[in-house]
Amino acid sequence: MALKDVATQGAPITLEDAIFSRRTVRSFLPESVPRELLEKVIKAGFASPSPFNSQPWHFTVVTGKERDDLVKIVRKFPAYLADILALYPKEASEFDSLSEEYISSFAKNLGGAPVIIFASIPKKTNKYARKVDIIACASAIQNMQLTAWSLGLGTVCLTSALWVETEIMAYLGLKDRELVTIMPIGYRESDPEPTSRNDANVTWLGF
Repeated sequence: MALKDVATQGAPITLEDAIFSRRTVRSFLPESVPRELLEKVIKAGFASPSPFNSQPWHFTVVTGKERDDLVKIVRKFPAYLADILALYPKEASEFDSLSEEYISSFAKNLGGAPVIIFASIPKKTNKYARKVDIIACASAIQNMQLTAWSLGLGTVCLTSALWVETEIMAYLGLKDRELVTIMPIGYRESDPEPTSRNDANVTWLGF
């Protein structure tokens, strides 16, 4: 039984289950995703907090020919692979999913994801304002990823697309906004194995 069938037949999962079972997905089934499911994902993003309820995010949801056109742009990011991997030398040496061969293969068609969501915020010169907008948008993106997972969908937060941001934004006609990330989304072909988390990345004061 396909994962999408399991998701529609089983009981809804709890928020805690979604948080701890969610995985980054880079391989998708070819089936289209109903618009009503995508709307649930987007609405979860809209429910995210933002400073003074400013809601700085904008989501462009793309499928069909436009999706294929944008894939042709996004797939150029492996040309910057050496620069990307240089930012994470330790991680790049430990994860097969970060190998040049794997990334180049994934980039050709973004794992077959039938839909891509482009998340952007307004261009701002004030560093504080820009930072809080990024935080708000990132919070919305996490809401969307968890909701997608609970609906039997998979996502990947593809920040590598930032290396070809200029071309992406020109195609989308978004002149006064900057790209935060793109999120390929679709029914997941399989559930990846969990990766380790570093429990040492926390400091407790006053306990």
